[in-house]
Amino acid sequence: MGLNSNYDIIFSVWDITPGAEYCESDRYLVKLYVRNDNIMSQTFSELGLNPELVKILEALGYEQPTKLQTELTPQFLAGRDIVAVAPPGSGKAVAYVLPILQTLDMEQEGVQGLVLVHSGSEARRVALLFRQFSQHPNFSVTPVYGEQPIAREAERLSRPNTIVIGTLKRLKDHVERESFSVEQVQYVVLDSVDQFVARGRGEIIADLLDQLPAGRQTVMLANQLTTELQAMADDHLFEPVLLERQATAAPMPLIKHRYQSVPSGEKLETLIRLLDGESVQRGLIFVNLKPDVEKVGLMLQAEGYSAATLNGSCTDSERESVLRKWQEGSLDFIVLTDMAAQALTLETETAVSYDLPTEAELYAQRAQTVAENGMLYSLVAPSERPLLSEIENLLGQRVKAVLPTTRASVVAQRAESFRQKLRTIIERTNLETYLFLLNDLAEEGYDWSEIAAAAVSMTQHGVPSEKVFQGRPDRRHSAPNRRDTRDRRSYHRPDRSLTHEHDEEREVEEGYVRLVMDAGYDIGVRPKDIVGAIANEANIPGRAVGNIDIRDRFTFVEVQQDYYERVLTRVPSTRLRGRIVTFRRA
Repeated sequence: MGLNSNYDIIFSVWDITPGAEYCESDRYLVKLYVRNDNIMSQTFSELGLNPELVKILEALGYEQPTKLQTELTPQFLAGRDIVAVAPPGSGKAVAYVLPILQTLDMEQEGVQGLVLVHSGSEARRVALLFRQFSQHPNFSVTPVYGEQPIAREAERLSRPNTIVIGTLKRLKDHVERESFSVEQVQYVVLDSVDQFVARGRGEIIADLLDQLPAGRQTVMLANQLTTELQAMADDHLFEPVLLERQATAAPMPLIKHRYQSVPSGEKLETLIRLLDGESVQRGLIFVNLKPDVEKVGLMLQAEGYSAATLNGSCTDSERESVLRKWQEGSLDFIVLTDMAAQALTLETETAVSYDLPTEAELYAQRAQTVAENGMLYSLVAPSERPLLSEIENLLGQRVKAVLPTTRASVVAQRAESFRQKLRTIIERTNLETYLFLLNDLAEEGYDWSEIAAAAVSMTQHGVPSEKVFQGRPDRRHSAPNRRDTRDRRSYHRPDRSLTHEHDEEREVEEGYVRLVMDAGYDIGVRPKDIVGAIANEANIPGRAVGNIDIRDRFTFVEVQQDYYERVLTRVPSTRLRGRIVTFRRA
C-alpha cells in the first residue's frame, strides 16, 4: 500500500486504531499511516498507567503526555521491542521510566533493567526520575559512569539493585567484572544509540546485548534512523515496532519569532530582563510544568507586575475569573501551561515561551495566541537547543536571536516606563480627591517634591529608594558565599584571562565565527554600538552580526563566516564610547 496525500504523519503502533490503515513491512512487524488528526492522549491515565503513577505525575506537575510518550508507553506496557526516533526534549526518559516501574516484579531479587545513556550527567538525571516516580521501599537504582571510582560503584552494585543506568564503557566494564548478575535482566533501553553506532561503538553494544537474556524486552531510542541502526535492530530485537517522528505542517500566523539563549538555572532573571529590556507590558507566558507556573507567577508579582496563573487543574470559575480580568485589562501577564491554554480563547501582542514546548506542534499552538505582527519570544537553555532546531524546521526559517539585555538599558527602560505611567495617570485620571489630601500636607509645611516622592515610594511595595529603577541583581557582580567553589559555575564577571574557558562553554551558532573585542562593561558599551561600528566600518549588513556577549573587560561577537575576515581586515580597531578597541578571532 503506497502513502497517499491524505496520510502525512508516519509512525507505528501495535493496537488497531480506528481511522487508520495498515500495511505490511519487510523490516518491522507493523507500520501504520495515521490521518493528520490530533491523536495525542490528553491525560496519562489513558496510556494504561496505574493510578499510583498518575498521581505521582500530577504531583510533580506533569499535565499532558508528549506525542512520543503517547506512542511509546502503551507499546512498552504491551511487551513489544521498540525502535523509536526520539530526539532530546521529546520526553523519552519519562516514556520508558513509567512502564518499567509499572511492570517490575518488586518481589524478585537482582537487576531487572539496564539503561544505556551517553553521559554521566544523563545517568544521574534518569536515576533521579526513577527515584521520583517510584515509591516502593524495595526499589533501588544505581547510576554508573566514568567520573567516579569503579571500585566504589562495584561496592554499590553488590547490594540489591533493581535498575542500573550507565555509560557504555562503564556498563561493559561492570558486566565483564561481574559486579552484578545479568541473569534477571528483563528490560534494556539503549538511549541515543545512533550516536554510539556513528562513533564505531556498535560492536560493543552488540557484545553487551549478546550477554543478556534472550527473552528480554529491548527499546532503542535514536535521534534519527540509520541503516546501521536498522541492521542492529534486525539482529538483536524481536519483531520491533517502529515509532517514527515527523513534524507536520501547522497553520502559522504572521508573527515575529525571536529567542534568547539562557545559561542553565538563570531563566527567571532572564525573563525579567527580557520583559524590561524589550518593554513588554502585557502578554502570555507559557511554562511546561505546574510547579514552574506558580514560581514564575510569584516572581512577576514580586517585580510589581499584575500576574495570574493557570494550569490544567484549575476550575472553570478560576479560568473565567482570570479571563475576565484579562479582558478588562487589569492583568499584565498570564502564566499558563499548554493544557490550560487549550481551554481558553486568548489573543495577545506578545507571548513568551519560558520553556520551549516538548513538541513543535505545541509551539504552533502558542503562536496562534499572538496577534498578527506580534512577537513570540523563547528562552532557550542549552538542553533545549535540539527543540529549537525542530521549531525552525516547522517554521521553515531560522529564528533570530535577541541581543542580551544590558543592565543599564533595563534601568533606563524601567524609569521611562514608570514616567509614562505617571503621565497617563495625570492626563486621564480625576485626581481632585487626592489633591485635597496633598494640599493639606503642603499646608503642614511639606515640600511638594517630597510629597510626590513619598507617593512614588508607596507604589514600590517597600523597595529601597536606591533600587527603585535598578534591574534585578546581576549574578556576575558577586560570587555566592560558599566555602568550596571548585567545579562550580562562577557568578562574578570574568577576567580577560578566562576568555578561552568561556569560549569553550558557550556554543557558537552554526555558520558564524566568534571574535573578541578588548572592551566590555568597563566602557559602558551596548550591543547596538558594536553592531553599528562593525556594519558601518566593514560595510557589511547588520544582520551578519550574531550573538553578542558583553563581559567586564571584553566582549564576544559572533559574525557570519562569510564576513569575519572582512571585519578583521577593515576593523582591526575602532573608537567606541571614547576608547580605541580592537577585534581578534577568539
